[in-house]
Amino acid sequence: MSNSYDIIYEALLPKLAECNLAGSAARFNLPIDSDGQITINFLKRNYRITNTGVIPVDGKPVNINNRSILIHYVLSQGSGDPVYSFKPLFRMTTLFSSGDTGKASMMDAPLIKAFGNDVDKLDETIIKLGGKPELSRDSYSRSWLLEVLPKIPVKFIYREADEDFPVEIQTLFDESAPEFLDFECLAFLCGCLIRAVIKTAEYGTVDGWE
Repeated sequence: MSNSYDIIYEALLPKLAECNLAGSAARFNLPIDSDGQITINFLKRNYRITNTGVIPVDGKPVNINNRSILIHYVLSQGSGDPVYSFKPLFRMTTLFSSGDTGKASMMDAPLIKAFGNDVDKLDETIIKLGGKPELSRDSYSRSWLLEVLPKIPVKFIYREADEDFPVEIQTLFDESAPEFLDFECLAFLCGCLIRAVIKTAEYGTVDGWE
């Protein structure tokens, strides 16, 4: 029996059938073979995208949301390059208000629960997923950059607890991200990314879980 996420994926397939994959490949600088199949790396796993669907190259199970996100991505008409200025995702919607801070903590709470007392484990895990550490401006914080999809970089920031504030971990998106994916899809993307970080730390590998 299909769940709601399977239904979302299946509803995207007619749009994928009409997608000009060669144009998408050119726009995002993705490899495409003579049969018109795009190969894309997403969270350290390769996927093959055709006009009939999205298949993990390794043949292992994959979360259906990952597949839906990749369809939205190749359907995107976004262009340009990242600006490397980062914001929490909830600040990229017109629904945001100055007092609306709960969404950010709710999004990143699973990371704080999993890594709040072990920044070295967070560092190791983000690097496994392709992230790169940045030079820190102070001794109380660390940050990493990860290109979650071509032209969609994400920044992770870890701030140690002090006498006034608890540990903080933030997942920030490049300000240009809404040019490529709408807010709802970016929220799904953020969820998949956070899940990948937590599961990779849990299993010790990027491909040992669905």
